[in-house]
Amino acid sequence: MGFITVQNLKFKYPQADDFAVDDVSFTIEKGAYVAIVGHNGSGKSTISRLLCGLDVPLSGQIEIAKGNTIGIVFQSPKEQLVSAIVSRDTSFGPQNLGLSKSEVELRTIESLNIVDMLDRASSSTNALSLGQTQKIALSGVIALRPEILILDEAVSMLDPVSRREILEFVKYWHKCGNTIIQITHDMQVVNDADTVIGMNRGKVFFYGTKKAFLKNPDNVKLIQGNPLEVCDKKERFFQLCEKQKSLSVQNLSFTYEKNENQSNHGVYNINFELKKGSITALTGPSGSGKSTVLELCAGLLESQSNGKIFAESKPVLAQQNAKAALFENFAADDVAFGAINKGISGNELKQLVKESMDLAALPFEKFSERKTFYLSGGEQRRLSIAGILALNADILLFDEPTAGLDSNARFEVLMMMKKLAKNGKTILFSTHKMDEADFSDREIKMEQGRIVYDSNDAFQNQQNQPEKKSTENELLCEQKVCSSVKLLSNLRAVSAAVSGTNRKKSLIEKIPSFFRIIIFLVMFVLTLSSRNIPVCTLMFVLSVIYARISNLKIKNLISSYLKILPFLLFFTIIQLVLKAPLEGEKAYISLKWFYVTKSKLLFCLASILRTYSALGCISAFFVSTPEYDLIDGLNILLFPLKIIRIPVKYFIIIVEIVFRFIPVLIDEASSIIKTQVIRGALGKTKGVFAKIKAIIPLIVPLIVQTIKKSESLADAITMRCFK
Repeated sequence: MGFITVQNLKFKYPQADDFAVDDVSFTIEKGAYVAIVGHNGSGKSTISRLLCGLDVPLSGQIEIAKGNTIGIVFQSPKEQLVSAIVSRDTSFGPQNLGLSKSEVELRTIESLNIVDMLDRASSSTNALSLGQTQKIALSGVIALRPEILILDEAVSMLDPVSRREILEFVKYWHKCGNTIIQITHDMQVVNDADTVIGMNRGKVFFYGTKKAFLKNPDNVKLIQGNPLEVCDKKERFFQLCEKQKSLSVQNLSFTYEKNENQSNHGVYNINFELKKGSITALTGPSGSGKSTVLELCAGLLESQSNGKIFAESKPVLAQQNAKAALFENFAADDVAFGAINKGISGNELKQLVKESMDLAALPFEKFSERKTFYLSGGEQRRLSIAGILALNADILLFDEPTAGLDSNARFEVLMMMKKLAKNGKTILFSTHKMDEADFSDREIKMEQGRIVYDSNDAFQNQQNQPEKKSTENELLCEQKVCSSVKLLSNLRAVSAAVSGTNRKKSLIEKIPSFFRIIIFLVMFVLTLSSRNIPVCTLMFVLSVIYARISNLKIKNLISSYLKILPFLLFFTIIQLVLKAPLEGEKAYISLKWFYVTKSKLLFCLASILRTYSALGCISAFFVSTPEYDLIDGLNILLFPLKIIRIPVKYFIIIVEIVFRFIPVLIDEASSIIKTQVIRGALGKTKGVFAKIKAIIPLIVPLIVQTIKKSESLADAITMRCFK
């Protein structure tokens, strides 16, 4: 028997017609470096989940030599982090192994140092770039010291620098005698490997050495795909000079809030113009501001400067988070979502959906009736692109449209963009791949929120013909931000508050965390138990003071009071009806069953004061006590229960996961809202009924994504040895 032996493995997902893994057999020796390759949906990721025990095969056997730990790093890093603080997340696995405190600390330091993130040990995990988040996900796994390390497309969405750093570590881990299994579309990974397993439609079509695999040109093409044409950017520049402007960005800036340990991040003084029929690549490392520029152009963010965006028509954006862009049960219905909101129906709608799916390399005949959420990651990405194409917009923005796609799908998406440009559409897309930047008509490179290179600059002075004298308004209309920008901004603020980022420390945070919990509990209990007006008034005043020293802005607290006031007044009326007056008490108003007396009014006033006091206490506590402080405080307060062997760790981990999960879910809600806005589901929301109607389209996708995220988080916890 080999180190890992797989025999006649079969697996099918619920409601799927075909086997995801169909009679698969192979053997992996100890210390091997294996690359599992194949097109999207070929069963590669399913194999990795079966090896880890996250899924159970329908038939067949998996045998792994005893005493060997398996660690897995998934493609989406945010779904793998358990704690809101970098060092705590890395230490989570070693703590579950029951190691001593000193050993846990040593492993945490070593693991963070290996991925070059030791300097960010005290940072919030929500404040990291995508590349940094993937490094932390990796450090949390290697802290377990796994003899078998599985990476499922773990570098497919990273910039070249982050990707190179992680691959260098993987090579180092392999040289230490560990077994590596990489699910990949990357030729560099294949070159690093010694064994290749090729999969197609759930079956193994190749199993052997890297050398034998690369001898076959068809296998090489499977990884690399068709070569992309290199665009002559100088020639293309002069061809496009005659074209009309379709998008103009002038002095655009946007800065996200920061906390005291972070530098500003955002975009600054962005200027460029795009011509009709052009393809422009936006390049740069993770966190350089590419997505921010795209969201500003799409009207999802509002410039914080005097910058302007002019466009001939409203640009539409295909987001990087493809899963958040899917709303319907069946693929064709999802593509039709935006077009239906534009009033398109009947045969015109069906033809538009068919053309959009075919253009996005997701053939209508094959995929129209497929269940949306059972598609592979690459198929879901192409489906989200098809939904944007169905809007038939003139300006199309794509955020990492080829991330996670196999070579064929990537080539087809890029050819799609070229076809759209030939038909007069304006294309702006972000990418980490230099061959895609070479393929485009123009490259704009960003670093630290600024444009540092524009390929057009080299040719600008060579343009001999005079520029047509015209104003922006003769060609373009000013691009307005969407009506949901304020909602998106509020969601970012809530996420930052819960995760403890983007804020200054308050006076109350100088108090030890367990004392803060005690103060909150005492105030909250006194607030709820107070009954007479003087005591209620006193608690209300104390809650406002508590909120103020917690750095909660009074205007925000007043705004919260005003928002819930209508509900309080409604319940006040109910109380005036239901509460019995004191015997012999004089009624100010008497209408059959409706009595207004002094005792009733005082009771209602006390209820309002109690509610406001409780709201102030809760708001102040969560603002001043981020997740990591709360966990520390609970560990101290519940220590006596640990001594008598009451398993409080389950309660603490639940609290920690809830706090970690809230920002993730809020970010998911933001992505869903953005896509709903882009695809026309959220319009003006004036009035109560309009707001209710606007919320309904968010419920189903948010519930689905909540379930998906919770499943992913459960998988991450399981693989980090929590029992």
